[in-house]
Amino acid sequence: ELKVPDAFVGNPTAHGGINRMLRFVGACEHAGIDCWCYSGDTGIGSACYLHLCAALGWIREPNQSLFRMQPMDIIEEGPFAPKNNTVPVPEGHGLGVTLSQERLAACHRDFVENGPCNKYHDPEKPGT
Repeated sequence: ELKVPDAFVGNPTAHGGINRMLRFVGACEHAGIDCWCYSGDTGIGSACYLHLCAALGWIREPNQSLFRMQPMDIIEEGPFAPKNNTVPVPEGHGLGVTLSQERLAACHRDFVENGPCNKYHDPEKPGT
């Protein structure tokens, strides 16, 4: 008996782009394995996977959401905020979001000055 997962969780960034994500979802559909996305990316990455989830019928399950943990974003619209357990697909040209040059520059400065962000570090508990 072969043991395979019931589902995979991923996103376009983890798969290497939109085309690879499309191929991955297609392979999951062919194999009868569910898949869905997780959040925690930039607003641009999140807008991308929201559009893919809306367009691809095989992504049927609710996505994992880490939006509540994201205090800021690099898009003008700010971080996505679920309301009534839903996040609307952005509307407008392209992915429906606008890159904020100021917020991107602020994130870049923070990275240069402080290194990669460790979202699990608690300044009140050194060593974590």
